[in-house]
Amino acid sequence: MAVEKLLDDPSKLKSIRDTEPYVSRDMGELDQVFSTGLAQRLLFERGLRTPYIRLWRHGQDIGVRKAAKPGDDGSDERRVLSGLADPAYVVSQMRQGATLVFQAMSTYCPEVEAFCTELSEDIGVPVAANAFLTPPHSKGAEAHYDLASIFLRQLAGSKTWRLHEPPKQWPVKRSKPGVTPQTRQCLEVTLHAGDCLYLPRGFYHEGTTAEEGSVHIAFSDGVEDNWTQILHDALELVAERSVALRGRLPSTAEALSGASKEMWKEVREDLFRTLEDLGDEVISALVVRRLKAREQQLKKTETASLGQILAVESPAGDA
Repeated sequence: MAVEKLLDDPSKLKSIRDTEPYVSRDMGELDQVFSTGLAQRLLFERGLRTPYIRLWRHGQDIGVRKAAKPGDDGSDERRVLSGLADPAYVVSQMRQGATLVFQAMSTYCPEVEAFCTELSEDIGVPVAANAFLTPPHSKGAEAHYDLASIFLRQLAGSKTWRLHEPPKQWPVKRSKPGVTPQTRQCLEVTLHAGDCLYLPRGFYHEGTTAEEGSVHIAFSDGVEDNWTQILHDALELVAERSVALRGRLPSTAEALSGASKEMWKEVREDLFRTLEDLGDEVISALVVRRLKAREQQLKKTETASLGQILAVESPAGDA
């Protein structure tokens, strides 16, 4: 089970999920999923474009392509025109303290995709993954919170995390950049290789390195969808069945005079009645539909045979 490589006691996930930070120690290596060696190949050999690869320094996205005149062989020009990250520029920025981020890794990295699929089967929801490589004495993002819960799995080096309580339980709007948390600090912990921090959604967090750098990968425990999205989906069905809900809004005069109250009463009663008629099975189907749609977004595009599409023969042994 993939979750066993993230939690020292997988049975605790049910009690801490979305609510309580939890630290697991000495969970072993995870090199088959991600490592500095794989990061090296991704950067120098696989030719990633932004936004799959990004650079962050103290909360600022500093870009991954340098603005330079092309060299004599035109190599820089080809790289800029193709939108590829410039490895030399990325390395130079990392030497100055920038954090290298690989995003949406399951779309282009089979090693990470396989683990995300296994973890998704364990916890029952789609899983996304981003990796972060931070030099010594550095910080990538400023304090912020995420709208999904996350497993922060330390792979190499170390990073110290400071967590503050959420501004409200399970916020639905993203945190504003550069805002200092006004809530109580609830945890300060240093993760070393093999450690994992379960970070519930909504908790402010920021990570910094000291004498050594850090490599960690973040697995999103689920997605950012919530019951608000399901209500939107349900309302689309209700609007097809409810005459009152499809009625026009009251005029300004009607709203100011209070006449809109009676209109709203009629709409509300028809809305509740129609929602009740939908039934629990329909709502469950809407949940499954949304989760499957999100899962497809996170997966790699299915391959197809170009030879068959073009009606040409492929050499023997070609897939």
